[in-house]
Amino acid sequence: MIDFRWLKSLYQGESGGALGTKVYSPATADVAATPRNIFTIAGGLVLITSITGVRTVIQAGGASTHGLSHSVGPTIIDAGTGADTGDAVGTIYSWTGDVTDPLQVGAAGIIITDGKIVATSVKYGGKGLWAPAGNIIYTHTVGTGSTRWILTYFPVDRGATVTGV
Repeated sequence: MIDFRWLKSLYQGESGGALGTKVYSPATADVAATPRNIFTIAGGLVLITSITGVRTVIQAGGASTHGLSHSVGPTIIDAGTGADTGDAVGTIYSWTGDVTDPLQVGAAGIIITDGKIVATSVKYGGKGLWAPAGNIIYTHTVGTGSTRWILTYFPVDRGATVTGV
């Protein structure tokens, strides 16, 4: 049974604020061409409102593409063509909320996409990503480095949770 209490929480700014509950995935080495789970969704459906990565160890080893997917399907949740080359510590990667967009790459904590600052990581006031139980997976094609991730969400089904891996 779908639980719509999340809508009341969103309206009232509860559950971690307007973006929902915040979950962290600790900094982990990005191993070339090895998909890794960064978040696990359990207990039912959630509404993901943002996914943001922060580079913690400089990316080395040449130009790379990176992307996010969900383990069910598997379903691509961005275009998978976000490019990085030698991204410095503090570089931010942000999901726009549009599966046709690559991860956005921004230095100094500011990401601009299509002329708009991505404040909620949900492009143009979109609602987010409805995601069933499974894993959010990050893939980095070339090189090494380390990234920590932050995800915000609202549980839709009673008991649905997200944990960092």
